[in-house]
Amino acid sequence: MSPLRRAWVALVVLHIGLLAYAFPLDVVFGGSPFGGPDYQTHYQHTHTLLRAGVGFGGGWVYDPNLLAGHPSGLIFDVDNKLHFSWCAGLVRLGVPLPVAFNLFTLVAAALAPLWLWLAARLLGLDAAARAAVFGLGVLVWNFDPTVRFCWSGGMISFATAAPLCAVLVALLHRLLADGRRAHALAFALLLPLTLRLHVWAFVALVGPLTGLYLRACPKLPVRTHLFVGAAAALGLLANLDWLAPALAHRGQIVASAGLGQATPEFLVYDYLELLVDPLRTGFAVQRTLLRALALLAAVGGWWAWRRARDPRSFTGGLTLAWLVGLTYCAALVPGLRATEPYRFAAPMVLWATVLAGPWLVSAAAGLCGLPAAARAAVAALGLLLVPRAYQQVVPLIPELSPVPPPSGPAARHMPSPRMTAVPPDFAAVRDWLQAQPDVGRVLVQDGSLGEYLRWASDRPVLGGFHDRRMIFQDADLFHFSPDDPRYAAGLADYLERYNVAYVVMTYPHLAVLERRADLLAAAGVPGGLHRVYRVRRPAGYVAEGSGEVAAGVDRIAVRRAAPAPGTQAMTLRFHYMHELRCRPEPATSGAGCRVEQVAVPGDAAGFVRVVGAPTLPASLVVERAD
Repeated sequence: MSPLRRAWVALVVLHIGLLAYAFPLDVVFGGSPFGGPDYQTHYQHTHTLLRAGVGFGGGWVYDPNLLAGHPSGLIFDVDNKLHFSWCAGLVRLGVPLPVAFNLFTLVAAALAPLWLWLAARLLGLDAAARAAVFGLGVLVWNFDPTVRFCWSGGMISFATAAPLCAVLVALLHRLLADGRRAHALAFALLLPLTLRLHVWAFVALVGPLTGLYLRACPKLPVRTHLFVGAAAALGLLANLDWLAPALAHRGQIVASAGLGQATPEFLVYDYLELLVDPLRTGFAVQRTLLRALALLAAVGGWWAWRRARDPRSFTGGLTLAWLVGLTYCAALVPGLRATEPYRFAAPMVLWATVLAGPWLVSAAAGLCGLPAAARAAVAALGLLLVPRAYQQVVPLIPELSPVPPPSGPAARHMPSPRMTAVPPDFAAVRDWLQAQPDVGRVLVQDGSLGEYLRWASDRPVLGGFHDRRMIFQDADLFHFSPDDPRYAAGLADYLERYNVAYVVMTYPHLAVLERRADLLAAAGVPGGLHRVYRVRRPAGYVAEGSGEVAAGVDRIAVRRAAPAPGTQAMTLRFHYMHELRCRPEPATSGAGCRVEQVAVPGDAAGFVRVVGAPTLPASLVVERAD
């Protein structure tokens, strides 16, 4: 067997071994979705839409039991569209939803280094360089902190799109150079797929793809122009099903720029492996030696191409510069801050992996050609990097450390080295709540627990992901900082406004809230990490008037409805959307009702007012109109 074949065997074994370690099969097939924070958000979306009967292509529904009324499948989950379609397709084939959901991540992880190998092949790298790209890709996928944070924490769609961006750049490079139909077809298929995976793939790709096309434009034949235009059109058409509703509801978007806002100095912080601000770079151990080596090797590979006047130097340099700029400078550009630009460190380092392959092979060949004494000196210097390399690996394979990993409540907020299921204490909270009277909403401090309770129980939840970038997040107390008046003088009004019946607190606890014995009564400690408080005086779902309310997806039913005194209207404590319509149930000749918006202090969405036409029906349904 040749040395290259032996190297390939070792790399494939390494890849499979790391996959097996990170994805325990009893977790993947264990009947529970992955327990990472963003995974719970994506699973809740998927579960809600499938339960509502939304088909393979996607869509959105009005969920009155989330945040007092929230559109699920609209705007906030544009990064979950392909994942949802994957789950819908497998569920239709009989695969349990949790297994289908988990398999998406496993398949993405298995394919990631193969996508990088394909990008290397499209760029014309030789066999040894392609093997180096594959091997370095395995290491980067598993041990780069941002890449690992993305796929282990639940930003799986972006992590999946990142290596595909490298393939798309390489594909366009070949298409513009050769004009082959095979490359055109692959580009036209992969571009819509990648854009549907995650909306911010467009931002990662727009600079390199536009630059490549404009540079080659004057020399291209008409056929190639048509190929590129058709791919762009398909990319748009394949995403219109979510893009058109998102644009129609753009007024409900709230600008957010709190996470991932790394500025140029973070390039130095990353080099020094300093975790300066977890909100900017993610709650991951900043072990970036591998990233630094990949970037330096990528620059070396680009420089060699440039000196040789290789046309690949423009493709490689433009893409690398664009992704480095996005990662460390886009936070300075107001229009790009909403992308959480530090996330682009993932496609940046993966693209650097592709460029690094030729340089690594060249450096290895040069090292072998050195005199024995020089090789020994280099080896001795390399030994100095062993402790640094160990530091890269041990946080994600803690069995290699003689020191046991952290335990206790604080460990819940640290990235897990292996994919885990939903923690059992979540089920304890769910079971406790299910045994209580259903008289109002459940306010949940922990974001993951809030998402879990929404899909795993029938209780209406205020909580979940606390930065939903939509006006409906005003109903989530924990979206606001603890010094907000809602926690102090405004707490009584908040609890009444949203008919809060229970408050679930999770370590670390908030004294500013939990000391309010005038409003909250201690009720239980399910699961050991959570404290539940019962609101002393739940306000009910009807703010003006009276009635018995039962809410489900796309539907709010009211029985024994009575208007507010002196009116023929009642106000429901549910968020207004202009798609909501009212009808009597059962239909009665001459009776009718309509829905209006009521302004609510501190809530940009407002509530639903039902007005009788001419009199308020005793039984009615508010539902979303198609």
